[in-house]
Amino acid sequence: MKTKILFILAISGIITFNTEAQDALTYNSGIHKTESEIKTPTVYVFEFTAYSRDYELENISSEMAGEHPFGDQIAKKIYLLESKYTSEVAIVPGNPQTKTVIQKPVIYESVKRIEKQLKKSVKKEELSVSNAAFTFNKVLDVALNTLTANTQSFEVAIESLDETDAKIELFTKRVILIY
Repeated sequence: MKTKILFILAISGIITFNTEAQDALTYNSGIHKTESEIKTPTVYVFEFTAYSRDYELENISSEMAGEHPFGDQIAKKIYLLESKYTSEVAIVPGNPQTKTVIQKPVIYESVKRIEKQLKKSVKKEELSVSNAAFTFNKVLDVALNTLTANTQSFEVAIESLDETDAKIELFTKRVILIY
């Protein structure tokens, strides 16, 4: 009789230990979270060292930069962006054909899409020209100052966003430029 009771106690102890171990594993793995923890994702803020580009913009004439719907200053910054981010490389030595190489294509393409989106918003009169110019100026400042910075996590954040409006918010509200 004693052996049967001892055997039953041992089996129930093993079963209880296994279920408690599963509960502890669930608790430690983070599966058991409250609603407030699930609803609030972590928003990362990116900080980059920035430099004023006024000395470079002074050397760009209006003829070189061309015209832009958002103003002369934006046209000069776009010209500067093009000159900094793109370069022509010979395909084969001796051959006059070249190909355009883009540094940090994720950032460059995002800036181009943001420009297109802002132009559409102004055309549809959803946004004023001055507000669009202000927003795009901030986007250009971020793009010009991230060229030489380590931007791997920033590029991953850009790629994770599908909508252009979300990318605009990323460039304007989640990036801090430290002058």
